[in-house]
Amino acid sequence: MGVLIVEHKLGFIHANAGIDRSNIDQEKDIVLLLPEDPDLSAKKLSESLSKHFKKNISVIITDTMGRPFRNGIVGFTIGSHNIECLIDERGNKDLYGNTLKFTQIAIADELAAASSLLMGQAAQKKPVVLISGYKFMQSDTANAKTLIRSEEEDLFR
Repeated sequence: MGVLIVEHKLGFIHANAGIDRSNIDQEKDIVLLLPEDPDLSAKKLSESLSKHFKKNISVIITDTMGRPFRNGIVGFTIGSHNIECLIDERGNKDLYGNTLKFTQIAIADELAAASSLLMGQAAQKKPVVLISGYKFMQSDTANAKTLIRSEEEDLFR
């Protein structure tokens, strides 16, 4: 099958360590790698776009991954800036008044998955999606690293 499941140095478990040959000219002997520091890349983009447009702009950098026990790929966040990526609902009540014990919402991943639908995965040529109307907390300190579960909390190791 030619696939290795590895832990990427950025912390997520990924097929082939995020080394990709799709959506690039395969006649050249090259591969597409992930950014060295996706959160820093997102910060630089966010600051540059915010300055240019004179608006406070948040950025999410995405990739796609396959999931254990599921067919298909889905978009997820590898880097972000100026957006709260994870909302912790533990301790809050659900609609029946039950206390939530495990619920954390990966907001950035949900937005990444939605944007991935619009960008496409083949020849659609849409590398950027503008999301408007979603109400979220902007945060200079939040980044995609908050989405990585610690090894002690990892359910699959």
